[in-house]
Amino acid sequence: MQTSSKLQALACASQTKLDGVFNELFKLTPDSIKDEMTMSDVELWDSLRHMELIVAIEEKFAIELTFDEISNMQSIGAIRALIAQKTSA
Repeated sequence: MQTSSKLQALACASQTKLDGVFNELFKLTPDSIKDEMTMSDVELWDSLRHMELIVAIEEKFAIELTFDEISNMQSIGAIRALIAQKTSA
């Protein structure tokens, strides 16, 4: 498998795993999840669920998020970009 193919496979697996977190916490189906969605777009995404989201991401991806990273988690797209950055390092 070529390096770019491996990266694509990792990105796809990460997105699937993250979509599972969104489904579990926010009851969103994978086809309804859009990068531009924010807390105000998702009925179940309140401050408590945001904390649960942070814990779930750290556990599922075996990463630690900094305060700045958490502060920048304002949309699904931003969260996906952050996960891609943290897991590709």
